[in-house]
Amino acid sequence: MNASVHDSAVLQRAADWQARLKAPDCSATDRDAFERWCAADPVHVDVWLDVAALDEAAAGLGDTPAIAAAARPARRGTAHAQHRRRWRSGISVAAAAVLMLAAGLIGWLDPFAGVATAEYATAIGEQRALTLADGTQVRLDTDTALGVRIDDAERVLEVRRGRVDLTVAADTRPFEVYAGRGRVRDIGTRFQVEHRDLRVTVAVLEGAVGVRLTDGTAGETALAPGQRVGYGDSGPLAQVEPFDPEHAEAWTRGELIFSDRRLDEVLTEINRYTATPLRLADPSLGAMRISGVFRPSDTASLLAALDAGWSLHARHTADGAIELAR
Repeated sequence: MNASVHDSAVLQRAADWQARLKAPDCSATDRDAFERWCAADPVHVDVWLDVAALDEAAAGLGDTPAIAAAARPARRGTAHAQHRRRWRSGISVAAAAVLMLAAGLIGWLDPFAGVATAEYATAIGEQRALTLADGTQVRLDTDTALGVRIDDAERVLEVRRGRVDLTVAADTRPFEVYAGRGRVRDIGTRFQVEHRDLRVTVAVLEGAVGVRLTDGTAGETALAPGQRVGYGDSGPLAQVEPFDPEHAEAWTRGELIFSDRRLDEVLTEINRYTATPLRLADPSLGAMRISGVFRPSDTASLLAALDAGWSLHARHTADGAIELAR
């Protein structure tokens, strides 16, 4: 999106909010007012994401943790002057974009290269709840690996595999999540990031986020509650689509909810939680449609439900799997 085509009043307000959010004295009241401004019109979110992205890029590679750490002493010296800075017009924003492109600043470096991080992980079938140093609540799903770096300038996470549910604490420091070739910018919210099989999905439960690919091929895509977007290891972002928040939250309670899903898809999801895989005696059974609420940790109840509801009988195989047949 080209920031220069936005209404000048909205653009100016977005620039004001960007400066306010980065100010050392930004308060919880300020952040609440900002969230109300974003909620008033989806265009507000789009414009602010453009301004914030250009603000970062115009500062060089300041959003790269390794470089940010080296620049931190100088940044402290200008902290009080920085919060008074304003973008005065769409022309200045567009000019920053031209400079950014000319300098070749669009790109991505490993956000954790040479930087000490905290590492968290879960085994197959395990879930884990964490409270980070800034107060952010994190829940890790089965077979998940997460890197976390929180310092006096920013909060950066990387979902290396698996799925996390994040309720982000209010703070003046930026909060970003990397997964695969994408980056998620938080705007005071609760959201989930899933990174499996070279595919990443970002889903928003509360608030809003901006998602962009780190190769700089496109601008940020804004997501509101009940919206999600995905991307792979190549190609563009997928189209934004709605999702059912109740289904998305179920795994945080140890449940999986399926509504008219193919049986083979259901088994793929359940098998993420167990070391004893479920498989079909006849692959054609995979086309059966399944609906229900299941607890993958309770294999006996799961098998009983499949037997009672869909006449799928289970037997243990010599290689340690459970085979389902009719």
